[in-house]
Amino acid sequence: MAQPATILDLKEQRFPLDLKPQMEDIRQLWDAAHKTHWDPNTDIPWHLFDASKYSREQLEASRLYWSRRAWTEYTGTAEFCALQMRLCMEKGREIDARIQMSMEQLEESRHCIASYMFAEQLGGYINEPPTPLPKSINHRGIREKAFDLSISFEAIAIAHICIGETIAAHIFEARYRHTTDPVAKELVLRIMKDEQRHIAFGWRYMAHKVKNFTPELIKDMERVAIDVVENSELKGFHCIWLHPSAETKELIESNNLCAEAGLGACTPEQETETLVKSIGDIRVRLAEWGINLPIFNHDVLGKV
Repeated sequence: MAQPATILDLKEQRFPLDLKPQMEDIRQLWDAAHKTHWDPNTDIPWHLFDASKYSREQLEASRLYWSRRAWTEYTGTAEFCALQMRLCMEKGREIDARIQMSMEQLEESRHCIASYMFAEQLGGYINEPPTPLPKSINHRGIREKAFDLSISFEAIAIAHICIGETIAAHIFEARYRHTTDPVAKELVLRIMKDEQRHIAFGWRYMAHKVKNFTPELIKDMERVAIDVVENSELKGFHCIWLHPSAETKELIESNNLCAEAGLGACTPEQETETLVKSIGDIRVRLAEWGINLPIFNHDVLGKV
Protein backbone atom coordinates (compact mmCIF):
# COMPACT_ATOMS: atom_id res chain seq x y z
CA MET A 1 0.00 0.00 0.00
CA ALA A 2 1.33 3.45 -0.90
CA GLN A 3 2.36 5.70 1.93
CA PRO A 4 0.23 8.83 2.56
CA ALA A 5 1.57 11.79 0.58
CA THR A 6 0.02 14.66 2.52
CA ILE A 7 -1.76 15.18 5.82
CA LEU A 8 -5.06 15.05 3.93
CA ASP A 9 -4.35 11.38 3.18
CA LEU A 10 -4.08 10.47 6.86
CA LYS A 11 -6.92 8.51 8.45
CA GLU A 12 -9.06 10.03 11.19
CA GLN A 13 -7.24 9.24 14.45
CA ARG A 14 -8.05 11.89 17.01
CA PHE A 15 -9.86 9.48 19.34
CA PRO A 16 -9.47 8.64 22.13
CA LEU A 17 -9.05 12.37 22.82
CA ASP A 18 -6.99 12.98 25.97
CA LEU A 19 -7.16 16.58 27.18
CA LYS A 20 -4.97 16.15 30.26
CA PRO A 21 -1.78 18.28 30.17
CA GLN A 22 1.23 16.37 28.84
CA MET A 23 3.67 19.27 28.51
CA GLU A 24 3.12 21.61 31.44
CA ASP A 25 5.42 24.34 30.12
CA ILE A 26 3.49 24.42 26.82
CA ARG A 27 0.13 24.50 28.61
CA GLN A 28 1.44 27.48 30.62
CA LEU A 29 1.86 29.45 27.39
CA TRP A 30 -1.78 28.81 26.52
CA ASP A 31 -2.84 29.94 29.99
CA ALA A 32 -0.66 33.05 29.74
CA ALA A 33 -2.25 33.98 26.40
CA HIS A 34 -5.67 33.96 28.02
CA LYS A 35 -4.52 36.14 30.90
CA THR A 36 -2.92 38.71 28.58
CA HIS A 37 -5.62 38.69 25.87
CA TRP A 38 -6.04 42.09 24.23
CA ASP A 39 -8.59 43.61 21.90
CA PRO A 40 -7.34 45.91 19.10
CA ASN A 41 -10.60 47.85 19.30
CA THR A 42 -10.33 48.79 22.97
CA ASP A 43 -6.78 48.20 24.20
CA ILE A 44 -4.87 50.42 21.77
CA PRO A 45 -5.42 54.16 22.51
CA TRP A 46 -6.23 55.08 18.90
CA HIS A 47 -7.86 58.34 20.04
CA LEU A 48 -4.47 59.59 21.21
CA PHE A 49 -2.87 59.37 17.77
CA ASP A 50 -1.92 62.85 16.53
CA ALA A 51 -1.40 62.81 12.78
CA SER A 52 -0.53 66.53 12.79
CA LYS A 53 2.89 65.69 14.27
CA TYR A 54 3.99 64.06 11.01
CA SER A 55 4.59 65.16 7.45
CA ARG A 56 2.40 63.98 4.60
CA GLU A 57 5.31 61.88 3.30
CA GLN A 58 5.78 60.20 6.69
CA LEU A 59 2.07 59.41 7.00
CA GLU A 60 1.85 58.02 3.46
CA ALA A 61 4.93 55.87 4.02
CA SER A 62 3.73 54.59 7.38
CA ARG A 63 0.30 53.87 5.94
CA LEU A 64 1.94 51.60 3.36
CA TYR A 65 4.27 50.09 5.97
CA TRP A 66 1.41 49.10 8.31
CA SER A 67 -0.68 47.86 5.40
CA ARG A 68 2.25 45.58 4.54
CA ARG A 69 2.34 44.43 8.17
CA ALA A 70 -1.32 43.45 7.80
CA TRP A 71 -0.55 41.49 4.61
CA THR A 72 2.31 39.69 6.36
CA GLU A 73 0.25 38.84 9.44
CA TYR A 74 -2.57 37.56 7.23
CA THR A 75 -0.08 35.21 5.59
CA GLY A 76 0.62 33.86 9.07
CA THR A 77 -3.02 32.94 9.61
CA ALA A 78 -2.96 30.56 6.64
CA GLU A 79 0.41 29.13 7.62
CA PHE A 80 -0.46 28.58 11.28
CA CYS A 81 -3.70 26.90 10.20
CA ALA A 82 -1.64 24.39 8.19
CA LEU A 83 0.65 23.76 11.16
CA GLN A 84 -2.34 23.20 13.41
CA MET A 85 -3.78 20.68 10.93
CA ARG A 86 -0.44 18.86 10.86
CA LEU A 87 -0.33 18.65 14.65
CA CYS A 88 -3.94 17.50 14.91
CA MET A 89 -3.75 14.89 12.14
CA GLU A 90 -0.44 13.27 13.08
CA LYS A 91 -0.91 10.45 15.54
CA GLY A 92 0.68 10.93 18.94
CA ARG A 93 1.13 14.70 18.88
CA GLU A 94 0.55 16.23 22.28
CA ILE A 95 -2.72 18.02 23.08
CA ASP A 96 -0.85 20.96 24.60
CA ALA A 97 0.92 21.71 21.30
CA ARG A 98 -2.34 21.41 19.39
CA ILE A 99 -4.16 23.82 21.69
CA GLN A 100 -1.28 26.31 21.76
CA MET A 101 -1.12 26.38 17.97
CA SER A 102 -4.83 27.23 17.83
CA MET A 103 -4.13 30.21 20.08
CA GLU A 104 -1.27 31.36 17.88
CA GLN A 105 -3.52 31.31 14.85
CA LEU A 106 -5.95 33.59 16.70
CA GLU A 107 -3.11 35.93 17.67
CA GLU A 108 -1.83 36.20 14.10
CA SER A 109 -5.34 37.21 13.04
CA ARG A 110 -5.41 39.81 15.80
CA HIS A 111 -2.10 41.25 14.63
CA CYS A 112 -3.52 41.50 11.11
CA ILE A 113 -6.59 43.42 12.29
CA ALA A 114 -4.54 45.71 14.55
CA SER A 115 -2.14 46.55 11.72
CA TYR A 116 -5.07 47.29 9.45
CA MET A 117 -6.57 49.60 12.08
CA PHE A 118 -3.33 51.57 12.42
CA ALA A 119 -3.05 51.90 8.64
CA GLU A 120 -6.56 53.37 8.73
CA GLN A 121 -5.43 55.91 11.34
CA LEU A 122 -2.47 56.85 9.16
CA GLY A 123 -4.62 57.72 6.17
CA GLY A 124 -6.28 54.52 5.01
CA TYR A 125 -5.47 50.86 4.63
CA ILE A 126 -4.00 49.82 1.25
CA ASN A 127 -5.40 46.44 0.29
CA GLU A 128 -2.67 45.24 -2.08
CA PRO A 129 1.00 45.92 -2.87
CA PRO A 130 1.72 48.70 -5.40
CA THR A 131 3.53 46.09 -7.53
CA PRO A 132 3.54 42.26 -7.42
CA LEU A 133 5.99 41.12 -4.75
CA PRO A 134 8.83 38.61 -5.13
CA LYS A 135 7.91 35.26 -3.58
CA SER A 136 10.52 35.46 -0.80
CA ILE A 137 8.94 38.68 0.51
CA ASN A 138 5.49 37.37 1.31
CA HIS A 139 5.66 33.58 1.16
CA ARG A 140 7.71 31.35 3.44
CA GLY A 141 6.43 27.99 2.23
CA ILE A 142 5.25 26.84 5.65
CA ARG A 143 1.90 25.65 4.34
CA GLU A 144 3.50 23.45 1.68
CA LYS A 145 5.93 21.95 4.19
CA ALA A 146 3.19 21.32 6.75
CA PHE A 147 1.17 19.31 4.22
CA ASP A 148 4.20 17.33 3.02
CA LEU A 149 4.66 14.21 5.17
CA SER A 150 8.18 13.68 3.82
CA ILE A 151 9.22 16.71 5.92
CA SER A 152 9.08 16.13 9.66
CA PHE A 153 7.13 18.49 11.88
CA GLU A 154 10.32 18.83 13.92
CA ALA A 155 12.16 20.22 10.89
CA ILE A 156 9.36 22.71 10.27
CA ALA A 157 9.39 23.76 13.93
CA ILE A 158 13.15 24.32 13.95
CA ALA A 159 13.15 26.27 10.68
CA HIS A 160 10.02 28.37 10.96
CA ILE A 161 9.49 28.74 14.71
CA CYS A 162 12.89 28.41 16.40
CA ILE A 163 14.52 30.37 13.56
CA GLY A 164 11.85 32.36 11.68
CA GLU A 165 9.63 33.32 14.61
CA THR A 166 12.65 34.06 16.81
CA ILE A 167 13.97 36.52 14.24
CA ALA A 168 10.48 38.06 13.92
CA ALA A 169 10.18 38.51 17.69
CA HIS A 170 13.65 40.02 18.01
CA ILE A 171 12.91 42.49 15.22
CA PHE A 172 9.72 43.48 17.04
CA GLU A 173 11.82 44.06 20.16
CA ALA A 174 14.06 46.36 18.10
CA ARG A 175 11.01 48.15 16.70
CA TYR A 176 9.74 48.70 20.21
CA ARG A 177 13.05 50.23 21.31
CA HIS A 178 13.15 52.64 18.37
CA THR A 179 9.46 53.61 18.18
CA THR A 180 8.65 57.00 19.69
CA ASP A 181 4.98 57.56 18.84
CA PRO A 182 3.00 56.41 21.91
CA VAL A 183 0.19 54.73 19.97
CA ALA A 184 2.58 52.92 17.64
CA LYS A 185 4.70 51.90 20.62
CA GLU A 186 1.72 50.37 22.43
CA LEU A 187 0.73 48.44 19.31
CA VAL A 188 4.26 47.14 18.74
CA LEU A 189 4.49 46.12 22.41
CA ARG A 190 1.26 44.11 22.26
CA ILE A 191 2.33 42.25 19.12
CA MET A 192 5.84 41.71 20.50
CA LYS A 193 4.56 40.00 23.65
CA ASP A 194 2.46 37.60 21.59
CA GLU A 195 5.45 36.83 19.36
CA GLN A 196 7.60 36.09 22.39
CA ARG A 197 5.16 33.36 23.40
CA HIS A 198 5.24 31.96 19.86
CA ILE A 199 9.00 31.48 19.95
CA ALA A 200 8.81 30.08 23.49
CA PHE A 201 6.47 27.41 22.15
CA GLY A 202 8.94 26.34 19.46
CA TRP A 203 11.95 26.12 21.76
CA ARG A 204 10.03 24.43 24.60
CA TYR A 205 8.37 21.92 22.32
CA MET A 206 11.61 20.94 20.64
CA ALA A 207 13.34 20.65 24.03
CA HIS A 208 10.86 17.86 24.78
CA LYS A 209 11.78 16.14 21.52
CA VAL A 210 15.58 16.15 21.81
CA LYS A 211 15.62 12.69 23.35
CA ASN A 212 14.08 11.33 20.14
CA PHE A 213 16.53 12.93 17.72
CA THR A 214 18.14 10.52 15.26
CA PRO A 215 20.93 11.25 12.76
CA GLU A 216 18.31 11.15 9.99
CA LEU A 217 16.03 13.61 11.79
CA ILE A 218 18.92 15.98 12.53
CA LYS A 219 19.88 15.90 8.84
CA ASP A 220 16.27 16.72 7.91
CA MET A 221 16.15 19.61 10.39
CA GLU A 222 19.44 21.03 9.16
CA ARG A 223 18.36 20.84 5.51
CA VAL A 224 15.09 22.70 6.07
CA ALA A 225 16.71 25.22 8.44
CA ILE A 226 19.43 26.12 5.93
CA ASP A 227 16.85 26.54 3.18
CA VAL A 228 14.75 28.91 5.30
CA VAL A 229 17.72 31.07 6.30
CA GLU A 230 19.12 31.26 2.77
CA ASN A 231 15.88 31.65 0.82
CA SER A 232 13.65 33.52 3.25
CA GLU A 233 15.47 35.31 6.06
CA LEU A 234 18.45 36.45 3.98
CA LYS A 235 16.26 37.32 0.99
CA GLY A 236 14.07 39.89 2.62
CA PHE A 237 11.13 38.24 4.36
CA HIS A 238 11.68 40.11 7.62
CA CYS A 239 14.17 42.69 6.30
CA ILE A 240 12.75 43.77 2.95
CA TRP A 241 15.71 45.96 2.04
CA LEU A 242 17.74 42.73 1.60
CA HIS A 243 15.76 42.23 -1.61
CA PRO A 244 16.26 45.52 -3.52
CA SER A 245 14.33 45.58 -6.79
CA ALA A 246 11.87 47.67 -8.75
CA GLU A 247 9.07 45.68 -7.10
CA THR A 248 10.26 46.38 -3.53
CA LYS A 249 11.62 49.93 -3.97
CA GLU A 250 8.48 51.69 -2.71
CA LEU A 251 8.11 49.32 0.25
CA ILE A 252 11.73 49.80 1.26
CA GLU A 253 11.35 53.58 1.11
CA SER A 254 8.16 53.41 3.16
CA ASN A 255 9.92 51.28 5.77
CA ASN A 256 12.72 53.82 6.10
CA LEU A 257 10.42 56.84 6.36
CA CYS A 258 8.24 55.06 8.93
CA ALA A 259 11.36 54.28 11.00
CA GLU A 260 12.52 57.91 10.71
CA ALA A 261 9.15 59.08 12.02
CA GLY A 262 9.21 56.66 14.98
CA LEU A 263 5.96 55.06 13.84
CA GLY A 264 6.86 51.40 14.36
CA ALA A 265 9.59 50.42 11.90
CA CYS A 266 13.36 49.97 12.12
CA THR A 267 16.08 51.33 9.86
CA PRO A 268 18.15 48.87 7.78
CA GLU A 269 21.06 49.43 10.17
CA GLN A 270 18.92 48.53 13.19
CA GLU A 271 17.50 45.48 11.44
CA THR A 272 20.97 44.34 10.34
CA GLU A 273 22.23 44.35 13.90
CA THR A 274 19.19 42.41 15.07
CA LEU A 275 19.18 39.89 12.23
CA VAL A 276 22.88 39.05 12.47
CA LYS A 277 22.80 38.72 16.25
CA SER A 278 19.63 36.60 16.13
CA ILE A 279 21.10 34.11 13.67
CA GLY A 280 24.28 33.87 15.74
CA ASP A 281 22.35 33.24 18.96
CA ILE A 282 20.10 30.68 17.26
CA ARG A 283 23.16 28.86 15.89
CA VAL A 284 24.55 28.49 19.42
CA ARG A 285 21.25 27.21 20.83
CA LEU A 286 20.76 24.68 18.04
CA ALA A 287 24.33 23.39 18.43
CA GLU A 288 23.43 22.33 21.97
CA TRP A 289 20.98 19.86 20.38
CA GLY A 290 23.49 18.65 17.80
CA ILE A 291 21.93 20.71 14.97
CA ASN A 292 24.51 22.50 12.84
CA LEU A 293 23.56 25.85 11.30
CA PRO A 294 26.51 26.88 9.11
CA ILE A 295 27.98 30.30 8.53
CA PHE A 296 26.22 31.95 5.58
CA ASN A 297 27.97 34.15 3.02
CA HIS A 298 25.76 37.06 1.99
CA ASP A 299 26.39 39.67 -0.69
CA VAL A 300 25.33 42.55 1.60
CA LEU A 301 25.83 41.27 5.12
CA GLY A 302 29.03 39.30 4.58
CA LYS A 303 29.44 36.30 6.87
CA VAL A 304 26.32 35.71 8.97
